[in-house]
Formats: sequence, structure tokens, C-alpha cells
Amino acid sequence: MSFLREAEVPDSFGPFVAFRENMGFVPKLFRAQTLLPRVIEAEAQIAGSVLLKPSELSRTQKECILLVVAAAKRNTYCVTAHYQTLRTLGLTEDQLGRMIGDHHAAGLSMSDEALLDFALKLSRKPSSIGKQDIDRLQTLGFSDEMVLEAVLMTALTNFLCSLSTGLGVAPDFAPWQFKDAPNGSAEAFSIKSEFEIPNKSGLYLRAIDRSPSDFAPFAFFREKFGFIPNIFRAQTLRPDVVEAEANAVGTILLTEDVLSRFQKECILLVVSALNLNTYCVAVHCEMLRNLGVSPEKSDQIALDHSLADLSETDKALLDCALKLARRPAEFCAHDIELLRNCGLTDEQILEAIVMTSLTNFLNTLQMGLGTVPDFEPRLIFPLKEVNLSLSSSRPTLEALQREQSAPEDPDAEIVARVQAGETEAFELLVRLHGRKIYRSLTGILGSTDEAEDAVQEAFLKAFTHIGEFEGRSKFSTWLVRIAVNTGVQRLRGRKEIESLEGEDEEFRPRNIQAWQDDPELSYSKEEMRRLIEKEIMKLPVKYRLVLMLRDLEELTTAEAATALGLGLPALKARLVRGRLMLRESLVPYFSKGSTGVTA
Repeated sequence: MSFLREAEVPDSFGPFVAFRENMGFVPKLFRAQTLLPRVIEAEAQIAGSVLLKPSELSRTQKECILLVVAAAKRNTYCVTAHYQTLRTLGLTEDQLGRMIGDHHAAGLSMSDEALLDFALKLSRKPSSIGKQDIDRLQTLGFSDEMVLEAVLMTALTNFLCSLSTGLGVAPDFAPWQFKDAPNGSAEAFSIKSEFEIPNKSGLYLRAIDRSPSDFAPFAFFREKFGFIPNIFRAQTLRPDVVEAEANAVGTILLTEDVLSRFQKECILLVVSALNLNTYCVAVHCEMLRNLGVSPEKSDQIALDHSLADLSETDKALLDCALKLARRPAEFCAHDIELLRNCGLTDEQILEAIVMTSLTNFLNTLQMGLGTVPDFEPRLIFPLKEVNLSLSSSRPTLEALQREQSAPEDPDAEIVARVQAGETEAFELLVRLHGRKIYRSLTGILGSTDEAEDAVQEAFLKAFTHIGEFEGRSKFSTWLVRIAVNTGVQRLRGRKEIESLEGEDEEFRPRNIQAWQDDPELSYSKEEMRRLIEKEIMKLPVKYRLVLMLRDLEELTTAEAATALGLGLPALKARLVRGRLMLRESLVPYFSKGSTGVTA
């Protein structure tokens, strides 16, 4: 039983024969797609290459990846199927039950635990994957081939979970009953292993250089697309998998007998944007451009298709794809009926579900492999708001363009994780900015002991209000502003408070003497910094603070002005005066005839 009608397919159908030989039965997931036999053939080839073919990872390791990732997604169909398969491979019911709850409690080896940690992280938080995750596996003895297979298995699991949800297929065996608590393994891993900034340095695994002249899949991509996408170049350690993927692309994406190529590219685009996948958005914006779609329209489809120039049927199709990708637990037969009411056939709906699932497969692959875009991206993710047609907030293309022109914030991804409830990631922000905030507060307060207390206060305020941070400035600028306010509030509690907001007094240097040609000939850089910090601390607080932020912490003029709540002219005026004051105070150390610093 499933959401869509089925067609009669003979028992001699090739993929069904292969499933019976390898699994002992034909999964209902594939029987539910008999309206499009070519799709089943393509899926069977990928499943055969990735899961069933003997390779570097054992069948048990691959089935365990399927089980724990599907359990984290609460996908009853896939958990039930692969629970049964692992039973036939010798795992006990107790082991499997503990693995579904938290694989760290299942008595696995350290390397197998790490493999499942990686798969869970890639499935649930793909944008946090970086080279350090690959390095971690390699230090435990996993080869590039094995890591590639782990990425492929995770991608395949995401594909199968999306597909089974979209089709509404019933389990092949008595369904697994989840407990009330969510799968704990992914949460355990997020606490254990994500206290680092992902290193997005490029392709994570080695690849074999292949030419279209001697590798048929590359010749196919060159002929159909005019180029060979980097996502397939990155998998040449497994040429059989690349061949299966090329067949799936040709069979599912490039055909025009059910959905149009335009409709399928739009599905790829909106789901990739939802998944914050810059690579796939860049590729499929280019594909749409080749189909005659303007870059502006492609951008709007990615941002919010409900505002794009599309037919109501196409908008409904994309609504359905996004719901399946974003909120699978809420997807139901009613969503299928909505598409039927728009005039779409069961064959078209099936192909839309398959396209959504294939997009999740490709997005997961790209995140796990670290491939760089084939084209200069017009949209760079993560964005604050993408594809929100199912919510009340609908950003415009103009809003996106303003956001894209804003300076990139290196902390954006960590901040988003904290705002999403991963509070432990705030420790990363403390590590990254703690020293800067401490120096700034020392500059304001003139006391290291009081600065230490103020640092704790400032970070507590930032943590409490991080949900209010909207990304209109860099997080570091916002944080410095909180620190400045914290320091100023403490100053205002003193009797000797200096005004930070008052008019700047006239200043004319009195002690103007020539310095030696190069002060750094007299002092090392570290000694120079200590000397400058010492003299800055003697300046009036409003000049001291400007120099601390602008010259020592190296904020831009605009960032320092924002942090201090000053206009640019006022900031620049204070900076000039402060530098003149500092220069005058340093004259005794660097003027001709000076003896330098004495103890």
C-alpha cells in the first residue's frame, strides 16, 4: 500500500530478480514505483553499486550506517528494513535496539563508532562537515576509498528516507516502534565532536584523473551538459558508482516524457537552496540559464518560488517538494491529493518525489566530498531566509541581493547553530573572540581584574540575546558593541566617569620630534605591542577605546563606528586625535638620542 497507484510488472523484471537474489525479497519501496520502471532500474543500479557490491566497507558497516541515519530521521520504513537485514548478518536484537537508541552504547569498536558519528553529522548537519572530519576518520585507519563509501552510504540513506516518505509505503516487516525520545546518537555526537570551525578548504579526498575519451560517464556529461561536474570528478575512486549516477541523471533528470526538464531543474534548485547547498544551486541555476531562464528568475525561484513567474501548478509542485524535504514527518496523502487536484498525474507526482530524493542524494554527496562550484555562484549560502513559501515571511529578490552584497560573516554558521538550539556551539564563539573582548574591556576599564569580570558579563548578555541577532552586521561587531556597552555601564558607576559621548576637545601636539627611521629596529613586535598598549591605557577613554578597536583589534573603520555607536566622521576624528596623542606619548622612546625602554 502506498500513496500512488501501481502498475503490473513481471517477476522477470531485472531489478526485481536482483533484489530477490541479494535480499531474499523485493522491497515495497521499489514495487511502489512500477509506474516508471526506468526509475527503478536506475535506483537499483545505484543501490547495487553502493550497498550490495563487495567493497572497502563491509556490508554490516554499510547497513549500520543505513540503520542509524534512518533512525535519526525517525523513518520507520528504512529502520524496519535494515533492522531485519542486520539480524540476518548476525547482530542481536539487543545490539540493534541500543544502536537505534544511541550507537555509542551498542558495544561497537571505536572506529565503527567514529564511522557512524561521521554519517550522522553528514546527514543531520552537512554544512558543518569539513576536512577535519575526514582527517579524524583517516587517523583511525579509514582509507579515502572507505570514506567515499561512507559518504555514498549516507547519501543513499537520505535518498531512501525521502523516497519512502514521499511514496507513503508500508514497511516490509512488522514496523519498528520508536520510543518517545528521539534518537540520541546524533545529539551525543553533536556534544562530543563539533567544537571546531569546519575547514572548507576544498576537495577532501583524492581522485583519479580520467578523460572523457576513455571514461564513458565523463563523455556523457560533456555531451549533455558541456562540462563534467566536479561532484562526479570527485568520485573517480569508484568508477562503477559514477557510471550508475550518470545513468540516473540521464534516466531521471534528462528525460521529458513525464515532467519537463524545466520542472525537474526547479525541484533540484529549490531543494538545494533549502539545504543551503551553494554548489548545487550554482550548477542548476546554470542549467536553467541554458534552458533560457534568466539569472534573476533562477535566483527568485531559489529564494522563494512563490514570488517567481511560475504557473500555479509548478508552484504547487515545488511546495510539495519543499515540504517533503523540510518537514517529512508532516508529509501525507493529502499532499499528493493537492497535486492531483492541480491536474498532475500519478506518474508526474512519482517523478517529482524521485527528483526531490535525488536532490537530497546529490546535496549530501557534495557536502561530504567538499567539491567546489563549477561556476561562480550568484547565491552563496547560508542565507538567513530561503524558500519560505510555506511560512509567513517571504523575502524578496531585492532583499537577497542586499544580503549578498553585505560582507561575509565568518561566524554566521556557528551563530546559526546556536540560534537553532545547539547551545554548546557558543563555546566556539567564546574561544574565537574572548581575547579580543578582554583587550577591549581592559582598554575601557583600565583594570585587568575588572575586565575579566566584564568579559563574563558581556558573553552572558550575548548568549542571552543571540536570538535577537539578525546578521545585519558581523557577529564580532555586534559582540564588541555589547562589550563596549558593558564596559561603559561599569564606568558610569564610577565617580570619575569620563564622557564617551561629549564633544571632542581641541588637541595640538606639544612635543614634536623626529623619530628614528624605523622604531621596530629598537623593539621586537611583541615589545612594541606591549609598549603601545601601555601608552594607549594612559589616554582618555574615548580615544583609548577607538585606538584599541581600530588599531589593535584591526576592526574596519565602519565596524568600529558601529560598535561604538558613532558616525564615521566622529570615529575618524577621534582616531586621528588618539593617534596624535599616542605618537606624542611615544616620542621619548623613539626620538633621536632616546635610550629606549628601561626597566
